Amino acid sequence: MKKLLLLVVLLGVSAHAQWIARGSMGLNVVSMSDLRDYLNANYFGSGNQLAQFTSAIEFGGEICYQINPDYQLGLEFSYEYNSFTETIISTSTFSYASLQPTALWYYTITGSGYQFKFGGGVGPRFILASETSPYTTAVINYKSFGYGVVTKADAMTALGGNFYAYIGVDLRYNNNGTLSDANGNKKINNVTNNPLSLNSVSAGIKVGVAATL
Repeated sequence: MKKLLLLVVLLGVSAHAQWIARGSMGLNVVSMSDLRDYLNANYFGSGNQLAQFTSAIEFGGEICYQINPDYQLGLEFSYEYNSFTETIISTSTFSYASLQPTALWYYTITGSGYQFKFGGGVGPRFILASETSPYTTAVINYKSFGYGVVTKADAMTALGGNFYAYIGVDLRYNNNGTLSDANGNKKINNVTNNPLSLNSVSAGIKVGVAATL
């Protein structure tokens, strides 16, 4: 009897299990308070100060596994990029790329030709940054490592066959650590005299396509 019950459960799981792949691009509204203060003090004049929130572009991909009708596991990789340039005195640029792999858990609502899912997750964060100093043309590269958490709400609607239109919104907190150069030297924020941090809070909207496999 126990073996029969186990077989029924396994068949029920496999009947609903499927893989879903997604690709998307989107826009994030990002707050990096420490970076903003550093750039406003060193790059931008009083009439051109950065606001609390700035926009950044994001490209993302995800693979998910529907383990039963209600729950889904996902692995997302997103790439966020932003660049800040000052050209009043000389061309000076600070840019960063944030690599954000995240393991996710979703609650799903599935119907004929659509799916809604709500969830969250956690993962490591990798920052690659570069700066052209206002006082020299040399490019200095930095990196940092940290972690991040995300909450998400996604929706898919059928386009035809196994393909779906995708839209999603998310909230993220990233503790990105502090920047270091190739020699391990910390990048100092001369406003606070502490190592420069790219810790961030953001909200984003993404659109793309998804397919069941």
